[in-house]
Amino acid sequence: MALALIHARAGDRPRAREEMTRAREVAGRLGEDRNDFNLEFGPTNVEIQAVSIAVELGDAGEAIEVSTELDTSALSLERRARLKMDLGRAYAQRRQVGKALGSLLATEELSPDLVRTHVAARDTIRELLLLAGRAAPPELKELADRACARP
Repeated sequence: MALALIHARAGDRPRAREEMTRAREVAGRLGEDRNDFNLEFGPTNVEIQAVSIAVELGDAGEAIEVSTELDTSALSLERRARLKMDLGRAYAQRRQVGKALGSLLATEELSPDLVRTHVAARDTIRELLLLAGRAAPPELKELADRACARP
């Protein structure tokens, strides 16, 4: 999965897809979601990574489609928050400010630190502020303030 992300960030769509296919095959053989030694892996976690890969490749529609089919209730807060963050990024790519904001607020509810410390979350918030301009909802402005607040 790490290789898929590396290839996606480099814009190498075929190799990113190839590595995701391999990850799905391994997860399929495992057959269940596991968290051994705090290393989550399994079919659901692979699909969370597939959402991240789709967002990195600019495939917002694919990211949204994959994310809506996932039941992440058995996974850690960190993995669920990561999915919500990537879903927010996908909605931002589609310029759907309200849905993106909703996903980022859900991310913050699960993991406030993720919103404050992850570059992608903060970049998405900035992008949403630019998209919305003067019409930015108060909730977005407040989220931006919290995301940029220093302890």
